[in-house]
Amino acid sequence: MVMKIIHIMRNPLAYLIALDLISPMRVVSAIQARSEKELQTTAVQSVVPIMSPSSSSGSTPASDFNPLGPMVMCSFLPRDFLECKEPIDHDNNQTAKAVKGFGCLRFGGSTYDEVEHTEVQCTVFPDIDCYGPRTFLRDGVPCVRYTDHYFVTTLIYSILLGFLGMDRFCLGQTGTAVGKLLTIGGVGVWWVIDVILLITNNLLPEDGSNWNPYV
Repeated sequence: MVMKIIHIMRNPLAYLIALDLISPMRVVSAIQARSEKELQTTAVQSVVPIMSPSSSSGSTPASDFNPLGPMVMCSFLPRDFLECKEPIDHDNNQTAKAVKGFGCLRFGGSTYDEVEHTEVQCTVFPDIDCYGPRTFLRDGVPCVRYTDHYFVTTLIYSILLGFLGMDRFCLGQTGTAVGKLLTIGGVGVWWVIDVILLITNNLLPEDGSNWNPYV
């Protein structure tokens, strides 16, 4: 008797069917209806609206973005997929920067804390598909620029031809270079001082550019 009760508790549906209290066809129909309802609910939840990029605006609404899809937001793309403009030089003009909203007051700096950072306008390459505006402002761009000033070359000039002011000529400091030339490197003292200033990174290009890292 106890085993029978346990069996009924484990499978009450089979017991009701055996007693003819419920129709087997009704049970099957109920199971099928429940399965179809679950499939419909899952299908609705898994659908995310996908829209192709608009040809007129060149962007898609951010509300249609699918984070699990193959495309990423345009603003998340690395620099290799973007064409970015150079930072705007306001030349210490606070008013011009306030009007524009971004740009550099000064360029250069040896450490991260010394370098100013700003936003620049970037545009995604035409062959790259992404979501969101294809032209946007990217923040965190350092206000540095590189010209034809190389540290190693300037240091060699300073050591070998510093008494002629060649190092300061290379840096664009024409006035002090002429004075150094006429005094034969300040009778050797100025010559030695400039070598030390170069090594300690206290003698930099006149145009505010950083040392070119490419030799």
